[in-house]
Amino acid sequence: MKKSCKLNKLMLDFQNQRGFATIEIILVVMIISLLATIALPNMARMIDVARLDYEMKIFLSQVDFVKSRNKDFYYKTEIFDPYNFEEISHPIFINVTENFYEFKQNTEILYTHELPQNFSMKIFGLDNPIDVSEGKGGHIIITSRLGEKRYVIRNNAGRWRGDITPP
Repeated sequence: MKKSCKLNKLMLDFQNQRGFATIEIILVVMIISLLATIALPNMARMIDVARLDYEMKIFLSQVDFVKSRNKDFYYKTEIFDPYNFEEISHPIFINVTENFYEFKQNTEILYTHELPQNFSMKIFGLDNPIDVSEGKGGHIIITSRLGEKRYVIRNNAGRWRGDITPP
């Protein structure tokens, strides 16, 4: 009978408990802070790399767009003769500065894009402005705010591609 009395008293004490003990709260806060110190730098790096990949893909898609626009221009005007494949050149240029780039055809600006804050862009092996249709090798480096780099590479055939390793 004594055992059942002690058990009932223990059950009543447990049922009357309201809230958490101080040590439980401290342990939960310590675990959350430990996880945050491990996860936050990795999250910042992942976000930075995702923005960098996004900027590289925007650049490559704009290059494809202006190249197709240039071909469309030849076909829709009298410049292109399907029997005599002599094209009169109306080149499209990419003017690159450290924090933005623009695509121009003659005096018309086709597209302008500003890079995010603390991102930069540099040209290697190419003249500035860059002729999109000319087949001259070289690359452009896009650098993120945390120092990650992406390379936009043009081979001698004039094809553009993005890469994470330097050429």
